[in-house]
Amino acid sequence: MSKTEEVLTYLSQLKEVLEREKSVLIENDAEKLPGIIQEKEDLMITLSKFSEDDVEVDKLSVLSREVKALQETNLMLTEQSIRYTETMLEHIKKAAKQNNTYSKKGTFDDTKKSTLFDQSL
Repeated sequence: MSKTEEVLTYLSQLKEVLEREKSVLIENDAEKLPGIIQEKEDLMITLSKFSEDDVEVDKLSVLSREVKALQETNLMLTEQSIRYTETMLEHIKKAAKQNNTYSKKGTFDDTKKSTLFDQSL
């Protein structure tokens, strides 16, 4: 097997891993991400050992563009998830700071602090 064919094989494997990562990100199945990330790292380390001089770069262009597009999509999905999480945390913090509660008698009581969590650290 030529080095170009080896690189094509590894790029195909990377593409499959990226497609699985995309599905996991869309399904929000965070438990599977560490394994997928490890697979990506292993493949990237393997691919980095090849030199451009050893392979026919023009044969890799289509597959490498597909890999790049998938990587960009996965990055966008990850950033979107992080923004959503940060937004939700901000809303939770705001709700925890508000002192809007009612007493047992049904009157507005702003002396007690309403908290989301009943645990102190």
